[in-house]
Amino acid sequence: MQVPERIKQVVRRVPLYRQARREYELSRLRRRVRGADPLLVVIGGGGTRFDGWVCTDREVLDVTRPEDWRRLFVPDSIDRLLSEHVFEHLTEDECRAAFAECYRHLKPGGLFRVAVPDGYRRDSAYVAEVTPPNDGHKSLFTVDTLPHLLEGAGFEATPLEYFDAAENFHAAEWDEREGFVSRSVRFDSQERFRRGELFYTSLIVDARKV
Repeated sequence: MQVPERIKQVVRRVPLYRQARREYELSRLRRRVRGADPLLVVIGGGGTRFDGWVCTDREVLDVTRPEDWRRLFVPDSIDRLLSEHVFEHLTEDECRAAFAECYRHLKPGGLFRVAVPDGYRRDSAYVAEVTPPNDGHKSLFTVDTLPHLLEGAGFEATPLEYFDAAENFHAAEWDEREGFVSRSVRFDSQERFRRGELFYTSLIVDARKV
């Protein structure tokens, strides 16, 4: 007999069910991590799926909690990390804690690609979309603040796409195989954010563990 959806929703909110589900997901992800070479990890991927990448979400990896990282990874083990529109949901202090863990768990020379809303893009539709506290946002970064936070964790930071303080747009070439960012000048086509030849853009920074 099929269980009604409303009963399923009630069951999913029961703490014991949620804990069992989390342990199941952790076990599944550990198997994937052990078998991955290279080890490519998406932070906050939700339902995102990329071939060859291990996708995580907050249910199993709260990036601010060292114990969550330890349950899945060992230090110096990850080849690449990718995060698209996650860190704007954290405070700057939470980002500092998370970036320290990202640095700790990447291999030397490993790459961490970060994309967040761009605080120097000021057209009205974009500003309304990205300004905290809309959509649970807690931070709004710029090319002057995000690289600084990443460098504080030990990374060498290279901006790839961004608006500057004078609201001029800059874009460097980047390889999507090292981390695909859909909300980028190359891949986005959302008409409601059209600005000349641009659609939705992000502040995208490559952070290399040195």
